[in-house]
Amino acid sequence: MLLAVVLVVTLAAGAYLAVLARAWSARADELDATAADLGRQLAQTQADLDQRTSELGTVQTQLQTAQDRLVELADEKAQTGDDREAQRQLAAYQARVSEAAGAVASALQECVRGQEQLIGYLKDQERYDPASLAGFEGDVTSLCDQAETANADLQRELDR
Repeated sequence: MLLAVVLVVTLAAGAYLAVLARAWSARADELDATAADLGRQLAQTQADLDQRTSELGTVQTQLQTAQDRLVELADEKAQTGDDREAQRQLAAYQARVSEAAGAVASALQECVRGQEQLIGYLKDQERYDPASLAGFEGDVTSLCDQAETANADLQRELDR
């Protein structure tokens, strides 16, 4: 009789452990899928950050080139003794280009800063609410869109 009770208890414990093992296996599969998705999101965000950083460098180079050219033009105009109106127009152009380039650099820095922060959040995603992360990702995307718009405005100003 005691042997039968031990056998029943052993079988019940074995069944319970089998159910528990299946549950843990399912949870592990779910976590693997989540980790893979987070890895893809992180890789995409890192690629976006690299692109924005590259764009920031390009814009800064363009800004320096434009400022150097404006100084050259101002020197040429001053040397030829051109009238004050031409100098005023050149100064106004320089101010517009400098303002547009400053806006681009500032917007790109905000974009890069936001993407770096988003990468940090994605690396430790389990600590954050998914809806909040998605909202923050939208905010970062908006910042980067503003940077692209500012860059397009600068390009139009440089083409004038």
